[in-house]
Amino acid sequence: MNDTIQEISDFIGSLFDVFGIAEHPDHGTLIIVGLESTPERNLDDFGRTDDEIKLFGFEKYMSPLLESVVSFIREKGYTSELFGRHGYPHRGQLNLKELAIQTGIGKRGKHSVVLHDKYGARLRFAAIKTGASFHLPARPILSETPNPTCHNCSLCLEACPVNVIEPYRVTDVSLCLSQVMIMEEQQGQLIPCDKCLKVCPAGTN
Repeated sequence: MNDTIQEISDFIGSLFDVFGIAEHPDHGTLIIVGLESTPERNLDDFGRTDDEIKLFGFEKYMSPLLESVVSFIREKGYTSELFGRHGYPHRGQLNLKELAIQTGIGKRGKHSVVLHDKYGARLRFAAIKTGASFHLPARPILSETPNPTCHNCSLCLEACPVNVIEPYRVTDVSLCLSQVMIMEEQQGQLIPCDKCLKVCPAGTN
């Protein structure tokens, strides 16, 4: 890794809780970044105005940091742009959860969400497309194994109000009450269910 790429990596690491680099066959080099969603920094703050879904949490907390990274990379002579809106891909473009797992940021939990040793299931992800080359070593393709963090725990499966969670997979994503299209709405605010995440004890110690 040359000095400029190291500077970019250090800068990203100073702004985000986690990040990883993915090489995508259609989109090239992608920087996957993650921030912990907390009551003080609620990245799950969604709303609806004029029939448009608003990503209030991403716009307030994630987007300014992403724009700083994009500007920094461009200043270093490489192309860089946000993927989707506020770094959140449009439906069907990319699966940030899968990319975060592939880059080693975390492992899949029984609720199918990325689990991190420190941040548990509280990480929210965004993506930046760049022309910078991080010269990643080839990663072996390994079959997924059960997450040891989830051993002997099924709280998330028991908490799902619509019973669509099986170990490490959601059987019907369209029924999940954290999908923005069917979230509960209160005075323009969309309220994700997230009961499976709220009971998850990972990363709480």
